[in-house]
Amino acid sequence: MSPRNSPPIDGAPVVGVTGTYYTDLNDVRFEIALDTAKKWKELELPFVVVDGSPDSKVAGALRARGATVLTACALGIPHQRRRGAGYVIDQGGNKIITSEPEKPSMPEFAEEISRMLDKYSVVVIGRTEASKESMPPFQRRTEELIGWLFKYILGMPADALAGPRGYNRQGMQHLLDYPSDAPGMNNWLYMYYTVLAAMANGERVGEIKVDLMYPKSMVEQETDNLDFDQKRYEQARMQAHILLGKKSEAPQDYAAEIQRIKLLSELDAEKAVLREMILKELTLMPKDPTIERIQQFFGRVEAIAMLFGYEGGVDADRSR
Repeated sequence: MSPRNSPPIDGAPVVGVTGTYYTDLNDVRFEIALDTAKKWKELELPFVVVDGSPDSKVAGALRARGATVLTACALGIPHQRRRGAGYVIDQGGNKIITSEPEKPSMPEFAEEISRMLDKYSVVVIGRTEASKESMPPFQRRTEELIGWLFKYILGMPADALAGPRGYNRQGMQHLLDYPSDAPGMNNWLYMYYTVLAAMANGERVGEIKVDLMYPKSMVEQETDNLDFDQKRYEQARMQAHILLGKKSEAPQDYAAEIQRIKLLSELDAEKAVLREMILKELTLMPKDPTIERIQQFFGRVEAIAMLFGYEGGVDADRSR
């Protein structure tokens, strides 16, 4: 499970946790994940990977670079990160950073995030302007827009669509409590529901912006790639529909879902109008939109958001 040269978890200032699933050993993302494991090891910080890849060579390569690799009991981001968090707790760890495996620069900010977790249960790890400039353009456009909507309407941290999170022991409990086995629960919602659960419990939620630079090889793979553009739209559509909608697939007695409904019920008139306008645009979208229709959708939603103060989107100097 764990290589002899893996840094110990007990006593570590913070532990990296991620999940992997690669079917192609030549995938550029797998190569980046190996770099990530190496970086955690170089900084003498433990890195726990919950792997569901069909080829055991993936786990072997990660172990060779200092990672502790667990076998995934179920696939999916929340399943794998919950398993990793539970393992860290069992090994005496007190703080974790969950992140995509293709984030080799994350370990550089681990100590600073660890200090924040002394006073915050959950830390949303967002991106600096330099980090955003390194993103695939369409991903940046969609995530800035939906992130702004969540901040304006729900009071979420500004860059909540950035995947990385920091959790202390109390925060990890919210991750472990996430009902990923409930019918219809989506992989991506845990990022928001753990924040909402902490808010519902009166805990402090922090945020930090770091220079998480996107690897050029990954950006080249995703830019002007219709499959990835479709994926970004689907993520944005699903997240906005569920978090801003009247009800979701989450269990109705789940603390984070209760908090979401409470926040929506307390919206002032202006925020309520914006919410209804966004939900209307979502209902007008066909089931399988063309890329042209997707571009039109984001253009309309950006125009609506700008009426309420949004300053992002596509302008004359840069197309995003």
